[in-house]
Amino acid sequence: MFLRPSALFFPIVALAAVATAAPGVLQVRNLADQCTTGSLQCCKSTIQSTSISAAVLGGLLGIVFTPIQGLVGLSCTPITLAGAGAGPVCTQQPVCCTGNTYSGSINIGCSPINLS
Repeated sequence: MFLRPSALFFPIVALAAVATAAPGVLQVRNLADQCTTGSLQCCKSTIQSTSISAAVLGGLLGIVFTPIQGLVGLSCTPITLAGAGAGPVCTQQPVCCTGNTYSGSINIGCSPINLS
């Protein structure tokens, strides 16, 4: 009653294949670490607060962007979770905005963040 080497080899190889194919532990990203002082926003576009475009836009709306560092977010909405276990959804530019918000159309003092 000797065991054949193949009787042990195939179960060990099968077990190793299952173990390597199993996914690792999923880690939930804490977006608050990337945005500690502001709000997470998804903006259709962003411009530098020191750019001519920002100066023209600010002039039309009566907003002064001069002392503000970072980006100006345009047409922004709050980033929300898509569903249970899903990550945040933003198909444009995700940013963390620490400045004022003007009707959700303009957010100032923004910096880009990574959602992936």
